[in-house]
Amino acid sequence: MKKLQGDIKKHLDAFRKRMEANYNSERAIQEKRYLKSPFKFFGTSLPFADKLAKEFRRTNKDAGRELVFELAERLWSSEYHDEKRLGLRILQFHPEYLDFSVMPLLEEMLMQSTGWDFVDDISIHLVGTVLEKNKKVYVYLKRWSASDNFWMRRASMISQVLLFRQNRGDKKLFFGFAEKMLHEKEFFIRKAIGWCVREISKASPDDAFDFLMKIKDRASGLTLREGAKRLPLQLREMILNK
Repeated sequence: MKKLQGDIKKHLDAFRKRMEANYNSERAIQEKRYLKSPFKFFGTSLPFADKLAKEFRRTNKDAGRELVFELAERLWSSEYHDEKRLGLRILQFHPEYLDFSVMPLLEEMLMQSTGWDFVDDISIHLVGTVLEKNKKVYVYLKRWSASDNFWMRRASMISQVLLFRQNRGDKKLFFGFAEKMLHEKEFFIRKAIGWCVREISKASPDDAFDFLMKIKDRASGLTLREGAKRLPLQLREMILNK
């Protein structure tokens, strides 16, 4: 345990030095404003976080599950947005450790998220990876779809994005979630419904078209426009011409 804590401190210190060395005050201000985040910023980019996460994976090939998760959780607890993001990317680049047992942690992270960037990252890349391995994750999605927290409701839908791109996933379940949320005014819910339908349309255009026709008189213009984006022009016009 003592060695583990020492290793974690070593990595955290190294990450912090890299963040400080790449501090960008202008970008920090812009990102904080754009993401409406309550956290501090170093002003580093997502590609920079990916670079650090990949370097960690490459130079620590023997990093065990305990080290990876402890490091990710410590980064997630940081007061800096950039370090939180890095914690998520480290988990993403260790997919072999993402199984059903991590769902309570991912659910907690989602509930602690304050903006779309963390919610989307956790839902698509972490929950989505677990879902590809274990359908029991749908139990979580069903619960999230009825949450009072609209970020959790968004997560219940977009966690299947990777599966939809592969013509997999439970489309019927998603359509059920989406119909119950059509009345919502929240931008991120309306956008999420359309986004998921758009992903479905890439492999199953008929399913996407049928659903959009079914909801066209109840759905927002944003949802319909997003959902119909990848459909052939003739079908798209049928959806958008109410």
